[in-house]
Parts: sequence; C-alpha cells; structure tokens
Amino acid sequence: MTIGDYEIIPMSDHNTHDIVGHEETDAEVGPLVRFAIFLTVVTLVAAALTVGFYKYLDGRERSEKAPRYPLTAGVERPRPPTPRLQTFPFDDIKGLRREEAKLLDHYTWVDKNAGTVRIPVDRAIELLAEQGLPHRAAPPAETPAH
Repeated sequence: MTIGDYEIIPMSDHNTHDIVGHEETDAEVGPLVRFAIFLTVVTLVAAALTVGFYKYLDGRERSEKAPRYPLTAGVERPRPPTPRLQTFPFDDIKGLRREEAKLLDHYTWVDKNAGTVRIPVDRAIELLAEQGLPHRAAPPAETPAH
C-alpha cells in the first residue's frame, strides 16, 4: 500500500532487525560552527561592556570622592568610634581562648599579700572531690509556741 511517496509496510511483514539502525544523514557542521562563533563573540562583547561599565562607575566614584583640598591628602582619616567591627574574628577568638587557657590551666597569684592563688580547674575539681563542697550548718529548727 502506498500513500503519496511513502510505502506502508504492515508490522507483521517487518523483521525487527531491519528497524534498528542510524540516521542516514548527519547534522551539518557549518551552522553549528557559526553558532559557536556567534556565542563566543556575544560573550566577549558582554564581558567587555561589563568591564568598561565597571571602570566608568569606579572612575566616577573616585572623582566624586576626591579630596576637595589637596593639602589634606597626607592627613590620616580619623577612626570610627568604638565598638569597631572585627577584621579577623577567628584570630580574635583564638587569642581569647589562649588567654582563657592561661587563667584556667595554670597557677597564678590573685593577691600575693593575702595569699590568694588561682589554681587550675582540674586541680580545683580534685580538691572539691576530696573535701566536699563547702556548706553552712543548718539553723536550728524553731519549735512553734503553743
């Protein structure tokens, strides 16, 4: 049976091995190469425009913020009031932990004249375990008057 230029073959007449195959024509390389070149050019133009726009804005900001008085160019700007933001917070916390470790892990004098000493936390725990926690004697229970 034929329809127009096509011949219709019933599925029962087909061998399944005859159906499997590949396309007889390949994609044309020319349009693909032209599209890749176009895409590259558009990307480079967009990057160049972005860089140019950034330089324009940067130059405009520098000219607006230029010192009005040339003699003040060597004067250092005053620092903002405290509290200031930390520039290296992880270094700050490491320094704080080192200072805390000095207080918590070493013997130091608190008041030499009074004989007050700071002892390491581990040693303080051992002493409390040996001696027990300090406590006050309970006040005597009052008996209610009749």
